[in-house]
Amino acid sequence: MYSHTLFIVVLLLFSLCLHGCSPRAKGVLQYAEPDVGRVLASLGQYKSDLKSFKGVGRFRAVRGIGLKSSRLAWIGCQPQNLRVETLGPWGQPTLTFLINGPVFLLHSRQDNQHFEGDATVENLSDMLSIPVTGKDLFRLLSGQPPILPFHHAKIKTLSEEGRCLLSLHKKWGRLVEKIWLKDNAKTVEKVEVFDGWGDLRYRIVFGEYRQTESFWLPHRIEVSDKEGAVCSLMVEKFWTNMSVPEGAFVLEVAGSRPNHAGP
Repeated sequence: MYSHTLFIVVLLLFSLCLHGCSPRAKGVLQYAEPDVGRVLASLGQYKSDLKSFKGVGRFRAVRGIGLKSSRLAWIGCQPQNLRVETLGPWGQPTLTFLINGPVFLLHSRQDNQHFEGDATVENLSDMLSIPVTGKDLFRLLSGQPPILPFHHAKIKTLSEEGRCLLSLHKKWGRLVEKIWLKDNAKTVEKVEVFDGWGDLRYRIVFGEYRQTESFWLPHRIEVSDKEGAVCSLMVEKFWTNMSVPEGAFVLEVAGSRPNHAGP
């Protein structure tokens, strides 16, 4: 009798032990570790599918004296042709910025002056306050995160809510970029870009995502660096894969006083 009772007690304790040690299915089955190749392919797919775009919104620059706000209109098409114009109170262009392949042109209609030069990081940084290439700016205004050249990538899950972190590295493991994603890696939440020494160059926060035709794109983009906020863009209207007018990325500046950027 005693041995039979002891057997029942041991059996019950063993069952409770198994129940307490068994893994919980919640989060493990629903939010499996994302595949880094699939995530990179998904980010690259937008680049392939989005042939052309245009948008209208409000741009705010938070540097210098006070807060500068202006209406902005832009149009772009592959591979990295871009035209951006600030608009006056009646919708007329006041400042035009063009990137046509490897070169850029900036034309001020108020004083009829223009700057032109190679679309290098050094030249564009003087105007945009952050070190970006023409390709980076193109991706940013098309609602996509800039993807810097990298050697290998890593990804890890941050929570059970489907958030994950994609890290891009150069050779020797040097970190060049971090990309935070949510909704099972379908939505880019934040991007941080680093220099070769691991110091932050700039940060981009994406928000207010909306379905734009067949694309899921942000309508709020905020840029900052280690010193604080740099600028923001609130997208009011956005169109994708429409026809681009001939000559959209060529600007005649006859009679203006040219200045050349760079050495």
